Amino acid sequence: MRLCTQGRAKTGRALAAGASLLAAVLVGSCALFSAQRNIERVFLSEGDTIIAETALPVLIKASEVALAGFPHDRSAAITTASLYVMYASAFVIGPADLLPDEAFEEKRIASRRAEALFKRASRLLEPILESRAPGILSAPREARARLVQRYAREDVPLLYWSAAALLGAFSVNPLGFGGAKNIETAMDLLARADELAPGWNGGAIDELFMNLYASLPPYLGGSVEKAEAAYARALAHSNGTSASVHVSYALALTVPRDDYPAFKAALTKALALDPDLRPESRLANTLAREKAEKLLAHPERYFFTVSEEAQP
Repeated sequence: MRLCTQGRAKTGRALAAGASLLAAVLVGSCALFSAQRNIERVFLSEGDTIIAETALPVLIKASEVALAGFPHDRSAAITTASLYVMYASAFVIGPADLLPDEAFEEKRIASRRAEALFKRASRLLEPILESRAPGILSAPREARARLVQRYAREDVPLLYWSAAALLGAFSVNPLGFGGAKNIETAMDLLARADELAPGWNGGAIDELFMNLYASLPPYLGGSVEKAEAAYARALAHSNGTSASVHVSYALALTVPRDDYPAFKAALTKALALDPDLRPESRLANTLAREKAEKLLAHPERYFFTVSEEAQP
């Protein structure tokens, strides 16, 4: 996932949560959802990203079929929405962000497609958010701060995927789908999730916050200092086993300051991680390592200067 940026730092300030978003598939009511453990074990431990990319759309449509039979099952809705966010982040907009600037048309098509997928996820989750806290999505900031307190520990996956979907849609089209208001809502939902379950899902909330703070201008809540702090928390909560944390750091924080040595160091750390050390996250780590290789192969797309000496 990414947020809108400018110039060579566009990819660097992007929400690079694609790999980390591949960390959870939630349980539901029908046969597909009751097979959650098998989905996690087989799909998320897959080491072949081509197989995973081919299989995920099938899982999405199977989830929709299951949800059609249980339209009021919140777990089924959250599962389906999370699959949409995963696919859009990891296999639609993620690869497009790595294309050269000359591939404008391919990037545009991918952005439009990703936006549609993020919106699908949001539409599935909005009724669930509203059922616990009526008016949460339309309330002014002060009222929303009170409403968000109605969510409990069991709502953390709902809060995270809702925020991820809102941020994803904004990132590919900042002039549509609620604009800055959705950023504020997403930040409040993430903050509540972090309050309820610090370190959830191996630091997924912290990694998303890192990308968010690094990508936004100060008037929307952006802060390099907050981004650095979120990175430190993500490292701690992942116990150093997440390659995507290093890739996200490289793009979000080293590219904007034109610091190629730090960029290279972070991506080298990602490549050094053995995906088999954490089988349940093999796919996420494999995707992140592949992304790190591609980034290192074309540093000139992200830096004005490619030097082994840190820039001032």
